[in-house]
Amino acid sequence: MDTPILPIAILVHLFMITGSLIMFFGVIGMIILPDLFLRFHAATKCGVSGALCILIGLSVWAGSTSFILKFAVILFFLLFTSPIIAHMLAISRLGEDAGIPEEDDE
Repeated sequence: MDTPILPIAILVHLFMITGSLIMFFGVIGMIILPDLFLRFHAATKCGVSGALCILIGLSVWAGSTSFILKFAVILFFLLFTSPIIAHMLAISRLGEDAGIPEEDDE
């Protein structure tokens, strides 16, 4: 039995448009937010959420188990690395603001 193409295409387009809008709002947040930490928040939350929607749309469109597993691995790494990188950059910035001297490797 053939699966109907139109409902799947509509669902895929909804996920893609939603993901693109979420990423667009993240870019707007990066531009207008005044604080560095708020910009980190906009970049990580909107980037990961937008990528989640886009990868779900691609998974639905592909329909193949191998593609779905590849998209799941990509999403796994995005979910874990993006917030960690933003956290490490924020800690680095806080260290600079506190005047903590860097260690010399001699």
